[in-house]
Amino acid sequence: MNCSMTKFVIFTLPRTGSTLLSKSLNKHPDIFCDDEIFHFSFRDYFSPNQFRFLKLPFLPKKINYVVNYPATYVKLKPFLDKYFTNKPNENFKARGFKLMYYQTFYTPGLISYLKKNNVKVILLLRENILRNALSDLRARSTGIYHNQDDNEEQRSGLSKLNVDTNELQQKMSAIVRQNKKLTSIISDMDHIKIRYEDFGDWDKTMNRIAAFLNVSTTSITAGAKKLNPDNLQDMIANYDEVASWLKQNNYAEFVV
Repeated sequence: MNCSMTKFVIFTLPRTGSTLLSKSLNKHPDIFCDDEIFHFSFRDYFSPNQFRFLKLPFLPKKINYVVNYPATYVKLKPFLDKYFTNKPNENFKARGFKLMYYQTFYTPGLISYLKKNNVKVILLLRENILRNALSDLRARSTGIYHNQDDNEEQRSGLSKLNVDTNELQQKMSAIVRQNKKLTSIISDMDHIKIRYEDFGDWDKTMNRIAAFLNVSTTSITAGAKKLNPDNLQDMIANYDEVASWLKQNNYAEFVV
């Protein structure tokens, strides 16, 4: 493994702008930034470098997780050692991938490997937990998680979301808990905290990350476009009901 290379992960939750960040960093000439290589189900739009889990279709997913534990633990170190090594025709100064918090549940030894091998962490959080929750609920409802190929027609064609406030409360509370877990896990690791909201000052944020990864600062264009509209009224079918609920439950700061 190339010791001079910066190894890193983007550690995050769903719907935090991680696709935007990973695709954008991958445009930097010195950085190779992959997608979710530890996503349990292989998807064509994820990386060809994915870790291959054994999936038995006749078993529930949680049982499949347990079945995979021993083999995953054994295969993990050689897989990541190879992953963090440039191929003969590559000269990247930083290599990394996107890691979702929940993926650590079924990948035994992963956090330990990251710590032992001085893998840097870009902790990506979204402070607006309402937007985070709504984005997740809408993606699950529509099955559309990303604006594929910057498809503006796809974005404009999405229907408004009818929000169940009980479901919204559960999702927002879960995000708060998980953000605390993420922060706790990486507290003793070399990390930088990036907020989704920091993308508003794009160049400054990209330069901060470049310095953290020990690569040159260079202009990087955004690698993806937002899927959800800026105005909540354009996203939520029952906006008045949701706005009233937010104000009654100490979330008035998110009603804009």
